[in-house]
Amino acid sequence: MIRPGIFIGASMLFLGMKSTIPGIPVSSIIVADSINIQLHVLLGPDSLPDKYGARVITPVCETDKCYMIELDMYWDLIGRYLYFDTIPGKGLTKLDHKPFEERDYHKLGGILNDPNSPFVHYSKEELVENTRSSEIDGLTGATIQEIKEYAIGGAVYSCYTLWHITHGSVIDSLRKSTRSMFGADLVQKLVRKNDQMVNYYLIHSFSKEEFERFLPFVLETIHRGKGYYSKNAIEKIPAYLLNDDLAQDFFASNFAGLDYFSKVALLKKLYRDSLSENLKYALVSDLDRRNSLKNTLIRQLLSQETE
Repeated sequence: MIRPGIFIGASMLFLGMKSTIPGIPVSSIIVADSINIQLHVLLGPDSLPDKYGARVITPVCETDKCYMIELDMYWDLIGRYLYFDTIPGKGLTKLDHKPFEERDYHKLGGILNDPNSPFVHYSKEELVENTRSSEIDGLTGATIQEIKEYAIGGAVYSCYTLWHITHGSVIDSLRKSTRSMFGADLVQKLVRKNDQMVNYYLIHSFSKEEFERFLPFVLETIHRGKGYYSKNAIEKIPAYLLNDDLAQDFFASNFAGLDYFSKVALLKKLYRDSLSENLKYALVSDLDRRNSLKNTLIRQLLSQETE
């Protein structure tokens, strides 16, 4: 069944076949096994891009046996797999034409949600050892043990094909598509997700002009950053932007709350002749007696300012 939700739609082209589901096409790409899929952007209730979808239609064959895969797949705006939906009347089957059971669908969802799947290490030809015929695994030959325990019996090739569609070239295509749609509303929506992987995607995607345009949102991510994110974001921001009034006010208020490495990254990019009085006060307040790089940089900035 198709999962309920607010979206515009998804479709795919395969051997001249077109989906009847309406949508907003963003790109057509070739994925695993030369499968051509048409990616569509799906809008949320705010009328902004919310996720991507594509209808995947492809045969899976082994020797003289074939079965068809047809389902809808979905990714978020930075290319992370979300979920799949079956199509009414077109449930998945195994090589012996036995329909998927509920546990098979559940297991498939787990496989597709695993970016570190053992499938990444094998070509399709390496999935089996050509020693005997095995009807159990849906393959000619014995499925190698690691894959046999991981995949769905009778649908190993289906799992393999769908995983490579999910985690292959489609990711770059989706990220490029999202980047092409950057605007204040969409960037704000992404930032408000408070998702550090999304934030990293943004700072690695922005041009200098986009950093300038979206600086308030970048500063917001720094305020909520975890781990090394704040340091990495500060290092990505062009130095001239860290020395304008907006950034100076932000760091004057938030300098004490930055981790040590973020403070050092910022201090290395500040200009002595652009320090606001409030930021000078924040720097002085952060000084201590330790012989640290942070304290040395603060003293250099303040002493040079008075020369």
